[in-house]
Amino acid sequence: MAEKNTITMLSSVDVFLGLEDRDLEHIKACSQEINLPADTVVFREGDKGDKMYLVVTGLIEIWKSEGKDAKGSRLARLKTGEIFGEMALFDKEPRSATAISSLARETKIWVWNEKDLLSLVEKHPEMGIKLLANFLKKICNRLRVANDAIHTLLRSNQYIGL
Repeated sequence: MAEKNTITMLSSVDVFLGLEDRDLEHIKACSQEINLPADTVVFREGDKGDKMYLVVTGLIEIWKSEGKDAKGSRLARLKTGEIFGEMALFDKEPRSATAISSLARETKIWVWNEKDLLSLVEKHPEMGIKLLANFLKKICNRLRVANDAIHTLLRSNQYIGL
């Protein structure tokens, strides 16, 4: 049985909202814990994506490159309780950005392999339906944020005459 603190932490993660404690125990059981030193690449833009991650402690930065070796632009700073890497589980496309642990400190993440998550959903379909609904909400939320950022960028370009 997973620790109470683990269940409490997982139950506060948006993609796991509404799941029963036993479901959260199953989810935690198929994860792997990794401690990352500062400034460690989790995955690179263009890599095959077959894992999803959760920030347990520390920060993960998401970067979009502007060239082969350039770090590029930071798209997000993810803190405790935030997931990343989930898009590749759904669209089977290469990673769209690079994820790096923060320069400031060590970061702990939990990792789920695609095959383990799929197996879990097959064994527990009711949980799978809740998970899918939560993932859709998460992805829709991120799309809305991206739309707002694009809108803001386009408006600012209008003011400077681009």
